[in-house]
Amino acid sequence: MNQSASKWVVALLLVAFPLACLILTFYLIHSPPQLEEEETIVPRPAVVDRLPALADISHIPERKQTFIELLLPMIEWRNSQLLDRRQEIKSMLDQLANGQPLKKHQQERLQNLRLRFKVTEESYPETEAALSVLWRRVDIIPTDMVLAQAAAESGWGTSRFAVEANNIFGHWCFRQGCGLVPSRRPEGANAEVEKFATVNDALDAYYININTHRAYRELRRKRAQLREQSLPIAGEILVGELSRYSSRGQAYVEELRELIRYNDLVNAGVAKITETHEG
Repeated sequence: MNQSASKWVVALLLVAFPLACLILTFYLIHSPPQLEEEETIVPRPAVVDRLPALADISHIPERKQTFIELLLPMIEWRNSQLLDRRQEIKSMLDQLANGQPLKKHQQERLQNLRLRFKVTEESYPETEAALSVLWRRVDIIPTDMVLAQAAAESGWGTSRFAVEANNIFGHWCFRQGCGLVPSRRPEGANAEVEKFATVNDALDAYYININTHRAYRELRRKRAQLREQSLPIAGEILVGELSRYSSRGQAYVEELRELIRYNDLVNAGVAKITETHEG
């Protein structure tokens, strides 16, 4: 290439490059990249060390709304986290179905999920079987059901155990000193009402309980059935499988349903979380 041609090439580049940058800038301003809806990040909720003095709120609707608004961010975040974990599990299941072994980081992730959701290697030594169990356990709990149980078990956050132990779901423990001793505990009994460091911890324990305890196996089966039929995971349906949560049995179930209906907990204000990435 002669010297004259080289000058023309340089001159052309000096004009074309700024022009291309200008066009790209104009495009990005008027057509910004769109994020997929499922990529929206649910912010981690603030830690609540203790409940506010809800009993001091004499206006009952205001007391209930305060309680609901306190729990909503925790529920939304926990459900969002569960959906993310479900996507991980589905990816692993799909990978195995295609004859591809799990990668090292996936194997480590599986071990963490096994531990958290109580899927032991003794009970489920095969990877695919373990993932199938996790697929049923790792799922959302509908907001209306969570709120109804929290309200029923804690008197809308006003009970002694809620105030003194952050225990809003009626959890028991069976080690001396693990919680608060009920005033009417039978002679010789060792059960205590579990004490939690934060309200967030109580909610987390509730999720693990519902998603892993054998007493709620039918609830998880019903939830999976709703998913298979592409139906909403509705609290009013799932609470029908909670008769073993309370010694009151079916009366407890009916109380939860009434709480959901009377307080319109289905529309409590939380952004609905849907699983759009399962196909």
